Amino acid sequence: MPINKVGIKDIRHPVRVRDRSGGDQHTIANFNMYVNLPHNFKGTHMSRFVEILNEHEREISVQSFKHMLKEMTARLEAESGHIEMSFPY
Repeated sequence: MPINKVGIKDIRHPVRVRDRSGGDQHTIANFNMYVNLPHNFKGTHMSRFVEILNEHEREISVQSFKHMLKEMTARLEAESGHIEMSFPY
């Protein structure tokens, strides 16, 4: 049976966000990261979500967010994925 959404929720992670003026803003973000789970999969590798966050912590931008999503779905062999990020700014 396929599952629409499996992943991690409310993971706090340091990020550096590029602002409009080109400067960097350091903050702590809350992430929710999910992928679909096809019917022929028994589960997903939860540690891969955190690995992806660690690899992209230097800078989060609109462009890198798209790349993170593509990387997440490819690594977890998912057809679709979802990333939510919230942070004080």
